[in-house]
Amino acid sequence: METQMLSLNTTYAAYLVFKIAERSFGLHSVNAYVRLLREVDQVQAEDEAITVCLKSETSRRALRQHSGQLPKERNDGWMEIEMGEFFNDQGDAGEVEMRLIEIKGLWGKSGLIVEGMELRPKENRESSGCPYLKSARGGTHKSTPGAR
Repeated sequence: METQMLSLNTTYAAYLVFKIAERSFGLHSVNAYVRLLREVDQVQAEDEAITVCLKSETSRRALRQHSGQLPKERNDGWMEIEMGEFFNDQGDAGEVEMRLIEIKGLWGKSGLIVEGMELRPKENRESSGCPYLKSARGGTHKSTPGAR
């Protein structure tokens, strides 16, 4: 998705919307990242990837081991998990890329049913827990309390 299609001066979160088949394996924890193609190269994005825990019955154990994100059930019956975020400063940073990948091991995976990926504005910059956010214009911006 092109950043020019998004609202300016807004922090966006990327979500994977999915279900897990009854017979599945290898989905306890995987890596995810969101990057602005003009700002962050693939190697840096993979180095900074977060761990997401897709299987709910093992998510709490995997979270303790990997300190990753947990899925949440939506009202429509699908699950969603936050994959990352970015700040769209002036809308001129080009494309946003969102990936769910296996970086370190080549373990097989089965049973992931993907509905899609969504970009949604976050309520405020403080919600990330990190005072510095990557900007779609380059550099970092320190968030301020109450900023939107």
